[in-house]
Amino acid sequence: MRNLKIVLLAAGIIILTVTLGFFLQLTWATRLWPLPDGRLSYNFIAAILAGSAVPLIWIALSEEWGAFFNYGLSFGLLYGGIGIYAFLLFARDSHIALLAFGSIIIIIAVCHFMGAAWGRNQSLKDRRPMPSLLRWAFVIELAVLILVGIALLQRTPNTLPWPLSQESSVMYGWVFVSLALYYLYPVLNPKWSHAKGPLLGFLAYDLVLIGPLLARFTNLNPEFQLGQITAVAIITVSAALGIFYLFINKGTRLSRRLQM
Repeated sequence: MRNLKIVLLAAGIIILTVTLGFFLQLTWATRLWPLPDGRLSYNFIAAILAGSAVPLIWIALSEEWGAFFNYGLSFGLLYGGIGIYAFLLFARDSHIALLAFGSIIIIIAVCHFMGAAWGRNQSLKDRRPMPSLLRWAFVIELAVLILVGIALLQRTPNTLPWPLSQESSVMYGWVFVSLALYYLYPVLNPKWSHAKGPLLGFLAYDLVLIGPLLARFTNLNPEFQLGQITAVAIITVSAALGIFYLFINKGTRLSRRLQM
């Protein structure tokens, strides 16, 4: 398992590096995304990447291999959906960047699905039950993610509080639908180890995106006001839940070795 641990830690560090590149809108990073997008979209991509890197690093450090099933399945669906849509866009527009992007993303998706298949046969080290209040909070988060994801897949205007192209809307729709699966699994299998990954991921997402969203209040068009207030409220509540259960509550907070 030592080699696997090293690989996952290296992958997490690479993802965090790309996260920083997107957040700062460095040219080498934004060129990785095949669609022209604005600042908030790049911040959003950075938040999603951070939300995928932190749980991966936690799984590696804690050696909680049983948690990799849900992680691999959810992010495999995320990358798979985006990759397939990139191929569909390539078939329409014949832009070689879409073909290259789609090919790489599909390979990443396959790696996640293979990891999920392996993780399914691994046992959990920490089998404590998930707190019941947190389970209900996950149900709410799940419902919100599904509703937003469907709206984005249907290209509904102003679903997110910044302008989106129709193509980006579908891409991000796959993100929300896939993350809904990440929350669904702990609801159906309420073990604390299954809940830690989604909590860590959403907390990382929150910390990356909250600053850009709050700054947007100073120059916000009326059509985005409701979405902006809703997004900030969801981020604030989910961050509070993550901080409480991961770092404050004695029964669930992470230990120094990240194993409890």
